[in-house]
Amino acid sequence: MLTLGLIGSWQVFDQIYTGTRGAPSKTTLTPAYLSYQTAFTNQEWGQGAAIAFILFVIIVVFTLLQRWVLRDRPVSRRRIRAYEMTTKGGAS
Repeated sequence: MLTLGLIGSWQVFDQIYTGTRGAPSKTTLTPAYLSYQTAFTNQEWGQGAAIAFILFVIIVVFTLLQRWVLRDRPVSRRRIRAYEMTTKGGAS
């Protein structure tokens, strides 16, 4: 949930654009809106594309990290025995 929350908050664009446009003092500025503002308002196309690409890379890294942390791991024999003992003991 942490990864999805971070990704979602970084990708917020429409609420910022229609509501505050980054004001006051750029407190509501997100990478997605910063990319738009740099490319289309300031006419710095390369820098806006670079911000969007870096945002993409960060999201991919967080996603891969989350998938690695939450991957299926083999269960040790000791834990299997402990589980089997609790299920057999409760049934007796």
